Parts: sequence; structure tokens; C-alpha cells
Amino acid sequence: MPPRRRRRRDRLAHVTHALNHPLRLRILEMHKRMKSRPLSVQTILAVLAETREYEDVKAAEVKYHRDCLLDAELLPV
Repeated sequence: MPPRRRRRRDRLAHVTHALNHPLRLRILEMHKRMKSRPLSVQTILAVLAETREYEDVKAAEVKYHRDCLLDAELLPV
């Protein structure tokens, strides 16, 4: 397999993995709504605290999932 095709497939697998969690999808949705700047963990945590589904989420969990999205280049640095 040519290197270019392998890189494309690896990137697709990386992006697919990043989108395979509901919290990551929620963070991505928040970023798309607030497209003015990258979101900090504290900002994401404050917004999530207002929802029943994620009111008990911890900062470390938010950071982990935000970092997964950053690694997949789905959020700006």
C-alpha cells in the first residue's frame, strides 16, 4: 500500500476513534457553537455542569476527551 493511502487510512481511523464517544461529540458541538476561540477545560466543564447528563463530569475526564479531539485535529490548538 502506498504511504499516502496508509496515512489517509490511519487519519480516518484516528478521527473515527475520536468521534466514538458521546462526551467528545458534545465538546465538538460546543466548539462549533462557540467558534470564536479554543475552549478551555474550565469553560467546557462550566457548560457541561448545566446539563443533567454531564453535571458530575470531572475536569480530568474533560481534559482527556478534549485532548483526544485535539490529537485528531478536530479542534484548533
